[in-house]
Amino acid sequence: MLSPRSLAIGVAALGFAFAMTSPGQAADITKAKLYPDKKGTVADFLPMSKFCGTKPIKVALSDGWGGNYWRHITRAEFEDEASKCKNITETRYTDGEFKPEKQIADIEGLIAQKFDVIVAFLDTGPAILKATREATKAGIAVVPYSVGDGFPGKIGVDYVDRVTESQKEVGEQFAAWLAKTLNGKGTVIMFGGTPGNPMTAAQVVGWKPTFAKYPGIKVLEAEPVPTNWDPAMAQQKTAALIAKYPEIDGIYSETTGPIRAFLAAGKPVPAYVGQSLMDLSCLAADHPNFKMASMDAHTWMVRLALRKAVAAAEGIDEPEPSLITLPFTEDNTSKDPKLAIKCDKSMPMDSIPSSMLSKEQQIKALGGK
Repeated sequence: MLSPRSLAIGVAALGFAFAMTSPGQAADITKAKLYPDKKGTVADFLPMSKFCGTKPIKVALSDGWGGNYWRHITRAEFEDEASKCKNITETRYTDGEFKPEKQIADIEGLIAQKFDVIVAFLDTGPAILKATREATKAGIAVVPYSVGDGFPGKIGVDYVDRVTESQKEVGEQFAAWLAKTLNGKGTVIMFGGTPGNPMTAAQVVGWKPTFAKYPGIKVLEAEPVPTNWDPAMAQQKTAALIAKYPEIDGIYSETTGPIRAFLAAGKPVPAYVGQSLMDLSCLAADHPNFKMASMDAHTWMVRLALRKAVAAAEGIDEPEPSLITLPFTEDNTSKDPKLAIKCDKSMPMDSIPSSMLSKEQQIKALGGK
């Protein structure tokens, strides 16, 4: 069945419409080598200038939900990377508001407006693949990012590549740190983001079998506690969990809400592992008795997604890895000076120390706070 856009083109342009949606057009965006199975680290990254090409193109970030500091910083990283190519004539951002039908409509709108590149964070998971498949068929270079290494979809059909940290590996690393820090014995709670998001789901595949190696570790909630990555919601849910469980020894969370719940309750903060965040760093600096480790928050993953997508649209081979191993950036249980706490109270508390933006760019992205 013809799409509304194809019908609007009219019979006179039917041949052109067919060319836009035919496998021949898709072949143009898939001829560049993007190395989807290549693993590496940030040390393997290359400058955007190598992949800009010369063809004028329009690029867009389709966000499944844009409602917190991580998304604001990620959007700024995307826009900063796009600014490095003079042939990028338009940069667009859309917010799916955590509604699959909204993000699908956003992507269909970008198809109708003939964007050349779409990078996407797919909060509601496989539900959006219908739209990314339609975009890929229309010759648009689609690259989802931070979806985890087990995300469904077929490269070359649903998107040209996906770039991601191994969320399974992230889950393994967080669980291993908690088990080691607790000497293999204790109770832990694992928090998640929005319900059903692919990042949290992929982490579970890593932390469940890792904890299973430690019979002295008990996970108090069988599944991740959803928080929408909202510190206030995380704090509220943690307060209820403190009332439910008399002893909580370890926590994984991507916000500082759980820490604030323990402080508000006048209780010692459990061993805590999460993502790089200035608020976390400064809480650890102000309360040095609680054990903390943080991992790179990978807001820069969107830059890699954009480089891959632009390279595909320009027909340029892109040899950077697509599967990225994330490092720990802080660990106050370690003697390694590189893992020292990175509190900078001149910065907003919702800034991210591991971002590739400058201090000034982060402040602007966060509303100048």
